[in-house]
Amino acid sequence: MNSGIGKANSNSSSLLKELFKHGVSHVQPRNILKKFLSISKENLVIDDGKNKIIYKDFKSIFPICVGKASVDMGRSALSILKDLKKKTSEGIIVVNKENFQELDGFKCFYSGHPIPDDNGLIAAKFIERKLKSLDEKDLVLFFLSGGGSSLLPYPVSKIKLTEKVRLNNSLLTSGANIKEINTVRKHLSKIKGGNLLKMSFPSKIHSLILSDVIGDDLSSISSGPTVPDASTFRDVIKILEKYSLWNETPGSIKSYIEKGLTDPELETPNQKNIIFSSSNNTLIGSNNSCLKSIQSLCRSKKIKSKIWKKNLEGDVEVIAKEFSEDIKNYQKSKSLVLISGGESTVKVKGKGKGGRNQELALHFLKNVKESVPNLKFTMLSAGTDGRDGPTNAAGAIINNNSLDVINDKKIDLEKELNNNNSYEVLKKINSLVIIDGTNTNVADLQLIMIN
Repeated sequence: MNSGIGKANSNSSSLLKELFKHGVSHVQPRNILKKFLSISKENLVIDDGKNKIIYKDFKSIFPICVGKASVDMGRSALSILKDLKKKTSEGIIVVNKENFQELDGFKCFYSGHPIPDDNGLIAAKFIERKLKSLDEKDLVLFFLSGGGSSLLPYPVSKIKLTEKVRLNNSLLTSGANIKEINTVRKHLSKIKGGNLLKMSFPSKIHSLILSDVIGDDLSSISSGPTVPDASTFRDVIKILEKYSLWNETPGSIKSYIEKGLTDPELETPNQKNIIFSSSNNTLIGSNNSCLKSIQSLCRSKKIKSKIWKKNLEGDVEVIAKEFSEDIKNYQKSKSLVLISGGESTVKVKGKGKGGRNQELALHFLKNVKESVPNLKFTMLSAGTDGRDGPTNAAGAIINNNSLDVINDKKIDLEKELNNNNSYEVLKKINSLVIIDGTNTNVADLQLIMIN
């Protein structure tokens, strides 16, 4: 990680980097999967501490890994399944290009993220063929992590991938949250919204899910390919109208959505559908578990900390303003770490380069100087997947001196923010957080050290 925040805050910067790294490590599959998945006397056991499911007398195990954490998921799964090697079929991995690796025991694909591409469609059709060859004696282990919605596109008939991508692009820049985006995606897909089970039934399928969705709604994580869907085509229209996208939606998609309003066969499957009788889902990691692990590390270091805000959602400007107002309550604290997590949204108005964490940091910097001008702080805001928007940065790290540096360099912060050009601002003041892909994804973290 790089940051040009000055010597006075170097200790705080180092601490926040360490806490961030620890939080990410806590939700990496290599460190958590073995807590949930085990082998006992030729049986496969999945236990989340509340529910234990034992699979017996299966003919074969077929692992599928989809999402940014897929490679780590696959490698960890094979390590656990080594005692059942003879029953474990060659699996499938679908991951973003940055995290792609060839892995023995898997057919590996990389595909587009955040914009779907033809590689993902090829992978989806390959998975479909494999699943349809299985029967009730086969067991599918479906390892799912963030990014799956984009990585595994499979539009319904008569809708072209390019048309779905166009609508997806509009949603990503509209300010819509991930749940709203996924509601639209799953109604245009042969895989999302529980539809994957139409391919795998009657084989048994157990999903082990790493959540990048705030509140851990399983039906929203990668658009819930193995989870019943309670949303409807009417919800899709409401979302597109809410963000003024209905009129610009491609005609083939509008026609399909309108047909779905009256044709129940087109609707995503709900809980009553028989396909869910052979399916189970287990949550193995989330943003909230990440926050708790950071707080535990603070306690072990005897550093005062507080999980300040959980399940953050909404526009970065609104969140930054709330942060700067609420932090007034802690301005007299000494050596306090405020821990927050969630996933903000950005309404793209300009043509600059940046990401939600980068914009959040700069908006907070601007607001906190007005609301608490003498506050001494260091803030890190970054994505747990190592990427913030379409940039090579995970996010930003700033402090109470950063605005002075921006002014000294004669940067017009307001103008750059209006152009969504946070990356270039942070690059000029050497305050980008740059790391490699982390092989996990549980949304974003914000850590604020009050000195």
